[in-house]
Amino acid sequence: MSEETINETLPPVRDRPALDLPGAHFDPARGVVGLLDAPEHARMRRSVAAAFTARGVERVRERSRSMLAELVDEMLQDGPPADLTEAVLNPFPVAVICELMGVPAADRQGMHTWTQLILSSSRGAEVREKAKREMGACFSDLIGLREGSTGEDVTSLLGAAVGRAEVTLEEAVGLAVLLQIGGEAVTHNGGRMFHVLLTRPELAERLRAEPEIRPWAIDELLRRLPHRDPDSVPDQGFGPHYRPDGTLARLESELLMDALLDGVPGLRLAVPAEEVPFKKGLIREPEALPVTW
Repeated sequence: MSEETINETLPPVRDRPALDLPGAHFDPARGVVGLLDAPEHARMRRSVAAAFTARGVERVRERSRSMLAELVDEMLQDGPPADLTEAVLNPFPVAVICELMGVPAADRQGMHTWTQLILSSSRGAEVREKAKREMGACFSDLIGLREGSTGEDVTSLLGAAVGRAEVTLEEAVGLAVLLQIGGEAVTHNGGRMFHVLLTRPELAERLRAEPEIRPWAIDELLRRLPHRDPDSVPDQGFGPHYRPDGTLARLESELLMDALLDGVPGLRLAVPAEEVPFKKGLIREPEALPVTW
């Protein structure tokens, strides 16, 4: 979502609530930014565009809300303390992008593992290439099974495009790998968003008390927290006319904020803020968020 789009959809600055939010914190691993580059040919984008429109993303909203509720319920049943990252914030965006892509539940952990290996700056080129080959083989099977499909998920759309000879299977698999990796990497805002809220309890309390200002807060968080440095990330997303990450990021952020602020009203850090560990990688985010309630 571009800054221009945000400004078009929000009230004038003078009418927005004053929110104490931080600036950007992004530590890119330059060697993997190329994985997020757009397919250059318009026909490739057209083959899956329907899945990433606002309507396409809304298609997975209720299923995403249900999956999130299950994760939060499991965390509450296990009782405090808990690692919010491990319990909710890591598995949720994986589940959402896999739902949008049409990846079966049985393959989702594998997709997440492959994505992490591909994005890792410390595992070495051989490990990354092996992970890409294995992810590609999985998508080849999924797309091959869906030739002629009328489904609305990405693998079904690609299968249909292959069946109509609009793209080759190799092209479809390459695009699916890019979208899976990029969809998980650039929509993974939960850790950074809740680090802000948990280290600024007064802001979290205000958002609990005034749910009507949450959309503005989410806009600001999405604008400031992801990679906003053009020198670090010169070509963000999948191309000038194709940005699936903004719509997905907003959907996930809305659902997370509602589920955790309203569903776990006593949520707070279980350790001092300075003890929260951060990891290095494509996107700098908390390695863990120890919480209690």
